Amino acid sequence: MAHRAAGRVSWRTFTPLFWLLAVVYLGHRGLVWLEAPRPAWVRFYLDDLLCLPLLLTVTLFLMRLLYGPEIRFTKYHVGFVVLYVSLAFEWVFPKFLPRYTGDLVDVALYAWGGWIFYRFLNK
Repeated sequence: MAHRAAGRVSWRTFTPLFWLLAVVYLGHRGLVWLEAPRPAWVRFYLDDLLCLPLLLTVTLFLMRLLYGPEIRFTKYHVGFVVLYVSLAFEWVFPKFLPRYTGDLVDVALYAWGGWIFYRFLNK
C-alpha cells in the first residue's frame, strides 16, 4: 500500500508561491518569538491572510497523495473551508474561549486567502 501512495506524490503541489508564503509566515512567527516590533496590520492580520493558502495547499498535497495527482479543489470546497474557518474562529471560539475575538476583517482576509489559493495554488 505504501509503495502505491509513494508513486502518487506530487511535489509540484508546493509551488514557488507556496514557499514564498511559508517563508513570510515563518519569518513573522520568528519576529513574534523575538518580540520584535511590527506594524499593527502585520500583528493582527498577516497570519489570517496566510492561513488558508498554506492550509489548503498542504491539504491538497495530502489529497493528491491519497487520490492521485489530478485532484483539484472546486470553488465550493474552498468556499466551504472559508465559511468553516470563519465561523469557527470568528464566531464559535470567541463565545467560549477568551483568547479569541471575533473580527469581520479576519473573515475578509480568510476569503482573500481562499481566493489566492483557488486562483494561484490550486493547480
